[in-house]
Order: sequence, then structure tokens, then C-alpha cells
Amino acid sequence: MSHDVTQSPPRRRVWRGRLIALLFSLAFTWLLIEVALRLAFEYLPPKVQGDIQGVRRVPWSETPIVPPMPFTIDRDFQVRLPVGLVDYPVRWSDARFNFNTISAWEGHRAGLRSDPPEWALDILTFGDSFTFCWTAWEQCWVETLDIEGGWNVFNAAIPGTGTTAQLNLMKELAPPWKPALVVWAWYNNDLSDNYDLARIRDEVGELPGAPADDPVAPPSGLGQFSALAQLINANVSPPPRLTPFKHYETVLVNGRRLLVHTNEYPYATVIDAYPRTQYGWERGIAAQAEGQDLVKAWGGRLLIVVIPTKEEAYAEFLTEAVGQAYLDQMAISRERLLAECEVRGWLCLDTLPAFREAIRRGQTIYYGFDSHLDSSGNRLLAEMVEAYIAENQFIPKR
Repeated sequence: MSHDVTQSPPRRRVWRGRLIALLFSLAFTWLLIEVALRLAFEYLPPKVQGDIQGVRRVPWSETPIVPPMPFTIDRDFQVRLPVGLVDYPVRWSDARFNFNTISAWEGHRAGLRSDPPEWALDILTFGDSFTFCWTAWEQCWVETLDIEGGWNVFNAAIPGTGTTAQLNLMKELAPPWKPALVVWAWYNNDLSDNYDLARIRDEVGELPGAPADDPVAPPSGLGQFSALAQLINANVSPPPRLTPFKHYETVLVNGRRLLVHTNEYPYATVIDAYPRTQYGWERGIAAQAEGQDLVKAWGGRLLIVVIPTKEEAYAEFLTEAVGQAYLDQMAISRERLLAECEVRGWLCLDTLPAFREAIRRGQTIYYGFDSHLDSSGNRLLAEMVEAYIAENQFIPKR
């Protein structure tokens, strides 16, 4: 009996074919996952977004999935955004929005998130990201004052800046426009920002400060190009902790997961704890005093809006998780600023009581994971500022 060997290929060839098919299947599946992670990015959990947002959108371009904020270091304003941005995306944790920037007038270098100014200007706002607004523009408390409050409002907030930088911008914009009211928002990281600007300007040497969060390393190796590889790296081999502190805690509040900072964060606001925060506090108070004199020169008024941290606003829900001592430390700089307002006769609006009451009623006010005000917090802040202006009869509505 004879066998026709041509009818059964060698076993080696069969396994080679199977291996090629398997590799092709794996490569195709990997490619599908890469495409899916990018297309579905908006709907991914915040942590997954954070893990992969620095991966290249396409392999042949260095542009990441989420572009970083396009800041330029500025000796006057600390940082600034370019003029003329259109629909620039921000995807920070569970905060997602796009923004545009314009200039205050032709040739001014700071990109600002505002409608063009209308005359006569009633309100000019300054601050950091809480006034820039970490929401869609139509949800921003400044825009609500303009549209629903019935005043001409221009927003001169720049994210990532502190009190001293904001004063420098105020000196450039406010005297030519002479607004009836300047609304100047304060947040407790202004202390460290004031120090940072002084370092940029070589006005102070290196001072000891609070422990910082561990730096987040950019994607490397295959993770630069592959979202799946970066996701695996971030979860299988997370970067080592360089500080001895526990950095974050998640707490269930009103049926929603809340991410809070723990341990090292409050020390950045304890004025007497470190030379860096002491320096930032003193520079901030001096800047606010100078701002008061500046606005009074044309007969305007200045209102300081004091914005608490998410941890302070949710304090009664967090005591068991993070401890009362932590919450007490978090409040030090805000409480001392309000005391300064009382002593100096400044107009200051403490937003904390209203925020806490709204949270008790089930409103969110802040994002669950991001630290900024969400749309409900912006709405409440607009209502509070509008009521304060109306109660004190600062500006008649148009």
C-alpha cells in the first residue's frame, strides 16, 4: 500500500500557519482595543482616563490623547494661556469641557476665557481655575452673572495663578476700564502660587515647603504609543511612592464616591507650618490690600469671594475617614483671611455655609473626583454673588 505524502503538509507548516493566525488575531485584537480606548475615552472611568491621557493619539504624532494645558511661564502673571484657542479640550478626572480664549484688547498677551467686554463695564472678575471655571462656559458662574444677572461682565481669570499674579493682571486691565465692581476669588492654593511667582521673578530663594504629591511620570517605552500597554503598566507596575504620606481617600457621600486629599495636602495651607506658606500668605495679604487701594482710586468696589476646598465643604461627611485634625488644618488659611477681612473692613463673601447647606440637601457642588466646582456649584456661586450685589446695591441691573 502506498501513501500520497502530498495530501498532508508537514506538521511544521501546520503549526506555523496556526501561529501566524494567532499572532494576526492578537495584533488585530490589540489594534481594536487601542482604537476603542481612544474613541470611547470620554466614557471611560476617570482613573482609566488619567492613566492613558498622556499616550499619543496616533503613533506618528507626539500629540497626546488629552493635550496638556498650553501654559507659558510669565514673569507678571505666573502663567498665561495663548490668545485664540478654540474648543481646547480639558479632561481632568471627571471634569470635561472645552474652552476658547480671547484677549482683553488687541495685542494683549493673556488668553482669557470670556465674552468680549461691553461698555460700560459693570463687573471685572479675577481668580484662578475656580473663576476661569472647570465647566462648560454656559455653566460658569461668571457667565451666569452676565446673562442672568443683567450686568456687563468680563472674566480675567487665569488658571494656575495666585493672588500676586492676579493683582499684576488687575493693574493692567482694571484702570483703563474702571469697572464699578471687581470680584476677586480666592482659593487656598494661592499661598503656594504666590511663592511660585516670586521664585519666577527671583524675588526669594528656596524656602522649605509642604510635602508634595508624588510626580506622575509620563508614558515611556511602548506606553508612549499604546494605551493598552500604558494601562497595563500603570496597574501592574505603578510608580513607587516617594513620600511617606497616604495621598488620597475615597468616601461614599450621598451615594456618590468622593475623592479627597489626605495627610500632606492641608499643610500647604497651614500658614505657620512652613516658611514657604508663610511667605505666600504675607505676599497675598499685601496684594489684596494693594488691590483695594487700586479699585478705590476710581470709586469702584472690590469684593473678595472666598472659596473653600471640597474637603471643607464636605467636612461633616469626612470626619471618620480623614480625621478632625486634618479638616481643622484645611480651614486655617481661609479662616484667617476672613478674620483679616473683618479687621480691615474689606468686602468678603464666605461661600462655605451655603455650600455645606446645599450638600446637605443632596446637591453635589464639587466634582466627585476633581477638586473644582461642578455645574451645581457654579450655579450656587452665581446666585450668592448676585444676591450679595443686590443686597448691598452695588450696581443697578441693566
